[in-house]
Amino acid sequence: MVYYKKDRLYLNRLQLEKLVKKYGSPVYVYDLDGILQRLEEFQVAFENNVHVHYALKANSNPVILKAFKKAGIGIDTVSWGEVLLALKAGFKPNEIIFSGVGKSTEEIKAAVKRGLYQINIESPQELERVGKTAKKYKKIARVAFRINPDVNPQTHPYITTGFRENKFGMDTSFLPELKNILKKYPRNLELQGLTLHIGSQLLEHKSICEAIEKTIHIYKNFLNEGYPMKTFDVGGGIGIPYDGGVATSLKEYGSAVMKLLKPLGCTILSEPGRILVGPFGVLLTEVEYIKRSPSQNFAIVNTGMHHLIRPALYGAQHRIWPLKRRHEAEKYSYDVVGPICESSDFLGKHIEVHGLAQGDLLAILDAGAYGYSMANFYNARKLPKEIVIANGKAAVSPVSSVFKYSLP
Repeated sequence: MVYYKKDRLYLNRLQLEKLVKKYGSPVYVYDLDGILQRLEEFQVAFENNVHVHYALKANSNPVILKAFKKAGIGIDTVSWGEVLLALKAGFKPNEIIFSGVGKSTEEIKAAVKRGLYQINIESPQELERVGKTAKKYKKIARVAFRINPDVNPQTHPYITTGFRENKFGMDTSFLPELKNILKKYPRNLELQGLTLHIGSQLLEHKSICEAIEKTIHIYKNFLNEGYPMKTFDVGGGIGIPYDGGVATSLKEYGSAVMKLLKPLGCTILSEPGRILVGPFGVLLTEVEYIKRSPSQNFAIVNTGMHHLIRPALYGAQHRIWPLKRRHEAEKYSYDVVGPICESSDFLGKHIEVHGLAQGDLLAILDAGAYGYSMANFYNARKLPKEIVIANGKAAVSPVSSVFKYSLP
C-alpha cells in the first residue's frame, strides 16, 4: 500500500519519486509483496480449502504470474493469448481454466489438444464444438457449465454478467439441450462441474451467495442424474474500495461461501483478480502543463486513457496523490487529463492538490488491476514501463503482451 513519510510518497519501503528519476514516467509500479500477502489472506478466508485460479485478465505481468505459479495456485484465462502467457509463466495445462464467451474453433482445438483443467461452457453450440473437436482428436474434454443465475450484483452495468439480459452463461432452459449434447459425446465430454460469475467490482457478498444458492439446486440435479460432478466454481469479481474506504471482508466472504458449498463435498474453485492485485499498483505520471480558466483548472499529464481507460470507460474514480506534498501552498481543484485527442481522456476530475505545478509528479492509486492489461497504442503512443517491487528492491519487468502467436 502507498503511504506518506516526511511528505514523500512510498510504496513497499521505496520512495516513488526516486523511481521516476531512475525509470522515467509514465510508469506502472507494483508491490509484489503486498500481492502475495493478499493471496494468502484470500486462501485463509476459505480455510485453505479453495483452489484459486487467478484471473489473468486483471494483470498479466509476467513477474506477478511467475510469483503466483510459485505460490502454487492455478490460472483463469479468457483467450488463447492468455493461455500462452500462463504457459510461458510456467503453469501446466492442468492448472489452467479456459473461460470466455466467444472461443473460436482454433482456440477450442488448442484447448482440447493441450488438455486444460476445465473449459467453461457458455452455450450449447460451444459445447457441441468442444465435443466434436474432442471426438476428432480422440480426447476427453473436461467442461463446466456457466450458469446465469439472474441476480443483481449491484455494480456498473458494463461489468455485470449475471443478469438474464447479459450475454454470459445459461439459465435452466438450456439444460435439456446441453444434456443431449453430453449424451452425443459420452467418451469425449466430461461434465465435472458448474461455474458462475455475476460481475466485477462487487463490494458485498450477498449477491454472490444468492447466485450460489440458485446454482446449488442445478448442481444437485446433475448429481442425482448420475453425472460425476466434482467442481463448483464461484468465479471472481470481489472488488476494492477505490475511495480508500474499508475493503470487502474476505473472512466474511470466504465463510459465507464455505457454509453454502461445504455440504456438497465438491472442489471449490475461485477466480479472484482485482482483489489480489488492484490495491498494489500505482501509475506514476508527470504534469506537463497547468492550464487555468475561469471555469476549471487542468493538470495535463503525460499519461491518459490509453494507459488507464477505467475513468473514461466506467466513470471510475481513482485517488490521485502528489509524490511530494506541499501543505503550505494554496489548494486548487484540477481535472487531471491526458494528451489523447478525446474529451473522454481524463484520469480524475475535481482533484484537490496543494500547490500543483508544472513538472510535479502524481500517483494514480489502485491501478494494479485493469490498468496496463487494458492499455493501448491509441494516437501511436507507446505503453509505459512496468516496475515490480519485491523484498524492497525494484526492477523493470519484461513486456507481458503477446501480440503474435500461432494456434496449434
